[in-house]
Amino acid sequence: MDIFRKLSWADSTGDAIPLYHDGIYHIFSLTSPPGTTVYPARLRTTWEHSISRDLVHWEEVGTALSPGEGEEPDACGVWTGAAVYGEKQYHIFYTGYNYNVHFQQTICHAVSDDGIHFEKDPKNPIIIPNEKEYEVVDWRDPYVFYNEDDNCWWLLISGRKKEGPPSRRGCIVLYRSKDLDNWEYYGPIYQPYHTNCPECCEMYKIGKLWYLSYSRFSEFVNTIYRVADSPFGPWRTPKMDGIGGRRFYAAKSLVNDEGRRFYFAWAHDRAQQSNFGEWYWGGQFCIPHEVCQNESGELDVKLPREYVEAWLEPVEWSYEHKLGKFRTYGDKCIYLDSVSTLSYGFIKVKEKSFLFSCKVKPVDMADHFGLLLKSDSDATQCIVLAFDKGMQRAELLNLPMEVDPFWEASCTNIGIPKDAGPDGIRVCEKPFPYKDGDVIDIKVAIDRDMIEIFAGEKIAFTYRYYGHTEYQIGLMAQDGCAEFFDIRVTE
Repeated sequence: MDIFRKLSWADSTGDAIPLYHDGIYHIFSLTSPPGTTVYPARLRTTWEHSISRDLVHWEEVGTALSPGEGEEPDACGVWTGAAVYGEKQYHIFYTGYNYNVHFQQTICHAVSDDGIHFEKDPKNPIIIPNEKEYEVVDWRDPYVFYNEDDNCWWLLISGRKKEGPPSRRGCIVLYRSKDLDNWEYYGPIYQPYHTNCPECCEMYKIGKLWYLSYSRFSEFVNTIYRVADSPFGPWRTPKMDGIGGRRFYAAKSLVNDEGRRFYFAWAHDRAQQSNFGEWYWGGQFCIPHEVCQNESGELDVKLPREYVEAWLEPVEWSYEHKLGKFRTYGDKCIYLDSVSTLSYGFIKVKEKSFLFSCKVKPVDMADHFGLLLKSDSDATQCIVLAFDKGMQRAELLNLPMEVDPFWEASCTNIGIPKDAGPDGIRVCEKPFPYKDGDVIDIKVAIDRDMIEIFAGEKIAFTYRYYGHTEYQIGLMAQDGCAEFFDIRVTE
């Protein structure tokens, strides 16, 4: 199956701005000019428009918005915003960027009767920051929705206050309107002092609870959320606060006619398509993540059934065991017996793009079990998905880790460490409580350099790994036993 990763003519994609209207999924996406990799050229983005009726197959419609010229507020790029249908028209609220003027980032507006051809508001920019309260560099990413509890339209802006620790001044600012035209300033509704700028913020209600999600580039390069009883807050941190893992970035969502909510995000490209290259702004679209409210009011994350059903064709695979004890039961069950030691082996697959799915039941587990991704035969150079019993967490590790220079010089077979860069060896971790005998569903979509993991229909991780590896996916257990069953590989 071909996954929609970017526009056919583009080198990469940036932020997705989703809209669902009249049974059609719309994605407006920030798209950089071909051949650009660095600031500011890469950020002179257009808004490209794609549509789908099934969430899987996408049709490219064309350019919805392009940058202006000269001293126009969007001369250097049309950046992230929101698309809504209201007051009998389609509306786009977006960030106009022009680094040659004083107010470099401002809130702009465009309208359309058909949802295809948009005209910019002659009043642009419609909102600029109040310099007495806010910095002018970060004033962007408007999100617009109709708040039925407040009986008016809300517009949220990602901004920065002028006071507080310099790297923690990010806040979310509210404006309100009755007609999508005249906006009244309310003030900041969230000021956590924990991030540089809460990018791509959005808000919605499920049942009696409100959710506020946003992305942090200055800490963990991920999309997180907060929960409140009121849209005015106070906003509290849930235990499971991530929509995806590190590199599942700038995620924004829509809700369809069934009441199902899907987040759309992208994973960063790397320079020279290398595991040692710097991380760029922009990359490849991730598979949409479906979120569901659980009994505690938090959001569980899972792979949408539309994608599970799209991987139809069985792929031939075999198991190659490498270390420790194991048993097989039929052709879809592998039992690793690893009490006090390590057992591992690999699922041999020729395809470069496929969906691996299985269920895992830990037995007498003291340490951890999991998957080896993009690995060499010694499980030394690899990405490890580990379910840690003692810590009750799931974690994504980029191995091998670097050791102190003394040990590197005086010992052998340590292995060449990864240049982990800002992500570190421990790429991401999430709480994941489990006990012996639990059955945990795992799905991993491997699409060349993209790795997308969904575990327990609760959490998700996303990462990219470039280049050839001996094995795409393997099974492992450390100090405990794990039964991997219902193993399937499809494309």
